[in-house]
Amino acid sequence: MPQFSLVMPVYNKIATLGAALSCVYQQTCRDFELIAVDDGSTDGGLAILEREAAAGRLRLLQRDVPGAGGYAARNLGAREARGRWLVFFDADDLLLFDHLSCFADAIQLHPRLELFVNAYQKMENHQRLPRIGGLPEGTLTRRQALAAFARCDFIHMNGACLRRERFLALGGFPEERYRRGGDVYFWLKTLCALDSMHYDATVTSLWLLDHSGVTRNPENLRALHPSVDARHECEAELGRCERHYLRAAVNRKVLSWAVEKRRLGQSVADDLRALRLGALRPRHLYHAVTLMLPVIRPRTTTH
Repeated sequence: MPQFSLVMPVYNKIATLGAALSCVYQQTCRDFELIAVDDGSTDGGLAILEREAAAGRLRLLQRDVPGAGGYAARNLGAREARGRWLVFFDADDLLLFDHLSCFADAIQLHPRLELFVNAYQKMENHQRLPRIGGLPEGTLTRRQALAAFARCDFIHMNGACLRRERFLALGGFPEERYRRGGDVYFWLKTLCALDSMHYDATVTSLWLLDHSGVTRNPENLRALHPSVDARHECEAELGRCERHYLRAAVNRKVLSWAVEKRRLGQSVADDLRALRLGALRPRHLYHAVTLMLPVIRPRTTTH
C-alpha cells in the first residue's frame, strides 16, 4: 500500500501533460501511486496516458463524459485509490520536487491529523505573482484555520493532502452541484469537520493561471458562490468565534465572485443578500457598498 495516491484528472491537457507528468516523476518521495483519470479527452492526451500506464508509471482510469470542474474524476480516483493519503493535482499546473516529501515529513510529526496543506503560488506569463504572507504555520485549530480562510484562499486543490477515509466520509467533491467553486465548498466543509490541521508555508506547487479556463467562463458565475451552501450546512455545529470566521470567509468569496459578475454585467443582487453583515471586514464592507451603487455607463453620442 503506497503512502500517497496522487489523483490527476485530465481533460484535453495535451499541451501541458508532459510537463505535469515530469514533475510528478521527479518527486523525491517515491512512496506514491499516480492515478490519472481521463475525463473524455479528445485531443490525443489519452494515448500518452495509455503509453505511461503500459510502462507501469501510472494507473489509468477513464470516464466517458467530462464532468464540470473535474470533481467527478477526482472522486473516481479517490474511490479507486490504494494509498492512505490523497493528493490532488491538476494536469495544467506544476509540483515542485519536494511536494510529497513535505507532506510525508509533516505526517510523521503529526500522525493524528487528517489534513495537511502546503503553500502554493500563482504564476502568469511565466512570472510568480506576490503571495499573502503572515499566515500562522504548524498545527492550526479549527478557529485558526477558518480565520486564515477568511483572509485568503490558503488551501488550493494542488496543495492539500487529506486522509482518504476522511475524504470519503465527507462525500468527496460536489460533482453534480457546481461548475466552479466546488473545491472551496469542500475545503470549508472539511475545515468545519476537523478539530485541527497542519499548514506549511513552504511553496511546493504552482498554479498556472494561463491555463485556467474554468475561471474564465462567465457562465460558471451565474449562481451564488458554493461557499454559501457550506455556511448553511456547517455553521450550526460551530462555536461563536468559529461561526464568525466561517461567515467572514464566505463573505470574502461571495464578494470576489460578485466583483467578477459586475464586471461582466451580471446582476449581483442575490450575492449582496447572501452576505452576513456582522462578519463583514472593513475592506469587504467597502466592496459591498461599491457594488450597491448603480453602474454608470458612458453616454453615446449621435451625429
